[in-house]
Amino acid sequence: MHSPANLFRMMTEFIFILLGGFLFWVGLSGRLNPRNFNPQGPGWLILGAVLIYWGARTLAQTARAARTWSRIAAQVGGVSLILVGIMMLSLAFVKFSKAGIVFAAAGAILALRGFTAAVLSLRTD
Repeated sequence: MHSPANLFRMMTEFIFILLGGFLFWVGLSGRLNPRNFNPQGPGWLILGAVLIYWGARTLAQTARAARTWSRIAAQVGGVSLILVGIMMLSLAFVKFSKAGIVFAAAGAILALRGFTAAVLSLRTD
């Protein structure tokens, strides 16, 4: 029997799967235009910095945890947030025509993170 905490974590990771799928779709659909999207704006730079901080904080907290599947899931989450944060920061230096590819890659990472962590959260070992 799964605990409510594991089921809640699985539902939380499902949100990351949906967010990743949405970013992937936006990145590949070509719906980004320079009038509505400024990748060099302070909002994107702050978002990238916050994601990197959040991921590093998650990794630092898992260093003291017991070696279980939930620790591995947290580590996967921390690394993925750091990678997505770096991608968001890289939008300031990438040509606008390539911004969709960066968005799609970030979405793929988030979706893969959500799927992996959801599977690991259902483990009862």
